This record gives sequence, C-alpha cells and structure tokens, in this order.
Amino acid sequence: TMNVKALVIAGAVLFGLYQGGSNGSNSSNDQPASIPEASPGSDPMAPRKVKNNVVAYHTADQAMNGAKSKARQSLPRFAKMWEDGVSGTYTIKFPLTQNGETEHIWLQVDGFKGDMIDGRLANDPVNGKKYKMGQRMQVARADVEDWMLNQGDAIYGGYTARVMMDQMPEDQRAKYEKLFKD
Repeated sequence: TMNVKALVIAGAVLFGLYQGGSNGSNSSNDQPASIPEASPGSDPMAPRKVKNNVVAYHTADQAMNGAKSKARQSLPRFAKMWEDGVSGTYTIKFPLTQNGETEHIWLQVDGFKGDMIDGRLANDPVNGKKYKMGQRMQVARADVEDWMLNQGDAIYGGYTARVMMDQMPEDQRAKYEKLFKD
C-alpha cells in the first residue's frame, strides 16, 4: 500500500482553468476522466483520484516537481503583472496542512505585502474542516508552488495544472491548451 504522506494532493483539479466566477465552483464535466480511483496493486507513482476534483500525485512525480520549480522561478513575473494592474483572476497554489495531512490548494489573491500574499481559499480543503472556501489567509511567497493569471481567454502560469491536463480526455485538453499563452 502507498504511504499517504508520500502523496501530493492537488485540490480542485485545474481550478483556475474552468473557474465558474469568483465563487470557485467547478464544472463536474471537466473532471479528468482517465484518472482511476485508488485500487490495490495499482502503480504507486501514478496519479489517482481521491474524490471529485481532487487528484493525488506522488511526491517523486518528476513532471509535477518540474512544474513547481518553473512556477517558483517565475513568481516575480506574476507579482509584476499584479503590480502593473494586468486584469484577471490571480491565484496561487500552496501546501495547506491540517489533521497531519498536507494538500496543495489554490488561494485567490487579494494583494501582496512584502514576502506575504493575502487572499481567500479558492476551494474547500479535503483534509479536514478547519479551513473553508473563502477564508482569508496569508501565504509566504516561499511557500508558493504555482501561480495562475486567468483572463478568461488567456491563462498565464498554471504549470501544475498543465501537468494535470495530461489526464484529461483529448477534446477537453485541446480546449484548455489553447488558453495558455506562455
């Protein structure tokens, strides 16, 4: 069996891609269909569906780790777009721990204050009830694992979301791939 601590939980799969307005609701039609439920004997390195819109990736997943690295390296660009007033919905992904479990969740950005980013949780965490969607939080820039600027017809960043698109049916993947502009 797989050790749960060896997983990266990616909450609200592709949240920023098909965000339904500011409330953070997701269309269940966009759930990656090819991600299987966890089952005995399955490949422990393969992504697996934990629940609706939540997918677990192994901490050693090279594609996901490379995406996080690219996002961290380009975070100054994201902050500069905010500073320059580029319009759109700004979100960051960060690790959130509760009940001894860590998931990686999106925060809708409200502002930058030094090394901290202010915002509101963009979806409900799955590892407990301490935090709720819409709850205000501060995240250290050093803890950001991904960022996304969604302008409706164009998306910048979203490097971990791009990795997750590989699990989508071809027609959905093609629709979303066209939106990424960098």
